[in-house]
Amino acid sequence: MSDSHALVARMAQTFGIPGLCVALYANGRQEQILFGEDAQGSELPVTSKTWFQAASTGKHVTAAVILDLERAGLLSLDHPLGRYLPDAPQPWHSRTISALLNHTSGLPEYLAYADDEVVPASRADFMAHYARLAPIAEAGAIWGYSNTNYILLGFIIAAVTGDSYSAAVHRLFQKTGVIGSAVASPDWVRQANADPALAIKGDLDSADREVIGDGDIAFTVDGAQAWLRHLIEGADTRLFDTPLLASGRLSPYGCGWFVETMGEDHIAHHAGHYDGWTAMAFLNRSQKTGAIALCNLAPRTTRAIRAVALTALEAFAPGSTPLGLHPVADSNAQLTATIRGQLIRRGAAADRAFFAPELQTAIDKGGPVRGVIDIWSGEEPSSFELVEERPSGSMRMLRYRLVYADRVEHVLVGLTDENKIYWCWPL
Repeated sequence: MSDSHALVARMAQTFGIPGLCVALYANGRQEQILFGEDAQGSELPVTSKTWFQAASTGKHVTAAVILDLERAGLLSLDHPLGRYLPDAPQPWHSRTISALLNHTSGLPEYLAYADDEVVPASRADFMAHYARLAPIAEAGAIWGYSNTNYILLGFIIAAVTGDSYSAAVHRLFQKTGVIGSAVASPDWVRQANADPALAIKGDLDSADREVIGDGDIAFTVDGAQAWLRHLIEGADTRLFDTPLLASGRLSPYGCGWFVETMGEDHIAHHAGHYDGWTAMAFLNRSQKTGAIALCNLAPRTTRAIRAVALTALEAFAPGSTPLGLHPVADSNAQLTATIRGQLIRRGAAADRAFFAPELQTAIDKGGPVRGVIDIWSGEEPSSFELVEERPSGSMRMLRYRLVYADRVEHVLVGLTDENKIYWCWPL
């Protein structure tokens, strides 16, 4: 058993993960890690044929299909969504496809995250049901993670192809040689693992589903491995293009990816949780290394799978993740203390005085999903240390390391030249 396998097994047991798979890639080297059982109590071991739901990590697959359709001349990223979806609420019409891709559209979040919430099944019902939701900001004024953006992209894919979202995604997987991938719901994944015959047929319900696109991709470890290799060696690099906000400050989110610099390296990552499944994808594009980790841990948090993915990749390709970073001299301990207090709020409201307008909007209006991060995890980290500082014009990016008994986390914080927080996101 390699270092990666042993580390993942120990971490899975620590976090109580019933089963997981990890695909690793580094400059042509590949490795797969399988652990546990395909469902809690099933006693069926995770194998290369076990399916896992990728949750919001799959958003970049939707983005990849959109970019593929633009190359084919079927749409333009600069066109407003109303050109392709005339039935969308009128106040949404002017938001461009590009703004949907990078979450700068200012559109509201459609999910209420209520236990009894029923999402409309058809495009017509979706448009009618959510027509009352007004944009929370002008396009480009803020970055706000909103699943609405990717539902609309799913509608656009179906509209311009004259086919279903599922069919378009499967064509892309076929074109890129990715076998062991599917458009599938969490329920189908559970059923397919219990009944291999169902896996052969595919998710017929998702094939016809219209309200789709914000997190409906499933992989086996072989599929994750093939897709990871494609992302590192052959993906459209526009997935990793990041926009400037109206303020002139950088928004470190491309098309379905958080995109950052780490030293001289360019990295990208995305995690997600959905109905009992959690997932994490991480790429070091400069070093051509990466990991996709998928598990059947139920809690609505990605902390465990993020730790597993980064730890496994760091063991497989040392120096390719932030885990290899060391603390640097911190010239403003008071600022760090303020940042820590605002990002580890224990559920308390953010103090808008410490935030720039980009995040004040989210504070004032509620904002899209996770508008202002609170990284309180139920325990205080034993340390909160600066590991990187990168100035860039009227802004600067600071990366902090948070050490816990069972894991190490990082958070990227963007500051204005007045030391107001305009960006924050964990890794």
